[in-house]
Amino acid sequence: MACISFMYHDGATGQTLVFEREKGKLNMREIDTSDLVDTSIDSYEMVLFDGGNIDGDCWKHVFFPRQRTHYFVYKA
Repeated sequence: MACISFMYHDGATGQTLVFEREKGKLNMREIDTSDLVDTSIDSYEMVLFDGGNIDGDCWKHVFFPRQRTHYFVYKA
């Protein structure tokens, strides 16, 4: 929920990508971040928040829902 919130701050930039497996193939697609609130996030293999702001800060948060593990990378 914190990443979803950050993606909607004033001056926020970036996109949210989800990776899901269909018929044995891993597919990536961009989604509206707010769609994660009403969706079973466990249906995704991985969620990538590629965020930042207009001041130049950049960060990535990779989340693996089924394993409940995540990685955060901040790049100023």
